[in-house]
Amino acid sequence: MAMIASNATVTGNEWGEFLLPILRDVFDKHIDKLPDYVPQIYTVENSKKAQEFSKGVGSMGLMDKWSDSGNQVSYETVYAGYTQTWTHEKFSKGLKIERELMDDALYPEVKNRVQTLADSLYYTRQYWAAYMFNNATSYVGPDSVAFASASHPLGPNNSAVWSNYDSSKALDAENVEAIRVEMMEWKDDKGNILAVNPDTLIVPPALRKAALVIADSDGEPDTSDNNVNIWRGAVKVIEWKFLTNSSRWFFADSQRMKRFLVWFDRRKGKLEKDVDFDTEYSLYKTVARWSFGYRDPSFCYIAGA
Repeated sequence: MAMIASNATVTGNEWGEFLLPILRDVFDKHIDKLPDYVPQIYTVENSKKAQEFSKGVGSMGLMDKWSDSGNQVSYETVYAGYTQTWTHEKFSKGLKIERELMDDALYPEVKNRVQTLADSLYYTRQYWAAYMFNNATSYVGPDSVAFASASHPLGPNNSAVWSNYDSSKALDAENVEAIRVEMMEWKDDKGNILAVNPDTLIVPPALRKAALVIADSDGEPDTSDNNVNIWRGAVKVIEWKFLTNSSRWFFADSQRMKRFLVWFDRRKGKLEKDVDFDTEYSLYKTVARWSFGYRDPSFCYIAGA
């Protein structure tokens, strides 16, 4: 096999192909260094379809005593829940890199441009991950009402309503306790208490201090009484810098959140390339498809204006 001289010149459109694995490594490593909130909030799944569907299932009542059911298994009708559809959206961004940058040994400039493209993918993904939370009073879920609503129906076959929203409650220990009690009283479509255990405060940067005071103080927050802080060690704080409302906060059951809140990756963004032969520009792009949403809103309470 003939050997290629070490000073061989990359000609024509070969230079873009030559750079691709190097720049792809730059692209991937840059994104890996950035904090990804998506897997902290959502259950992330891969998809191989244009859409994903989830058919909700209603609850069952308490078990019957054996003797009360005629000494046989007591069967019960389980009603269908709400259907959620995830339709993947497509996003793209690209850049042109002129060959002269490499001819003139300006690789740092090339690297910087590729990192900027990686930033675009990262920030777009984070923006949409927070979209439902930033638009909680208008983002409509499978039960046909907003994510943050005082009129969530218990189910398709039960018109009674429940609330997971109160704009008047600022973030303090007293309101956290009041909301916890309210969440513990939530019921399913058969009227039974749900197994809700609120344990996570999700807050914007402006509320980080208030949340950590509640979660980590030795004594009871915001009082001169020498009482034990009952929240210490019982609640986790997620500071989410992509939340845009500085006064709105979220109290979530982390297990139910992971059960009901789903992010589908249909096409993961990566660095891809093409070449404009006439101009000797190397064209780099990243394209991604994803969708997100919840099966059931009973994982979270939304508070604050």
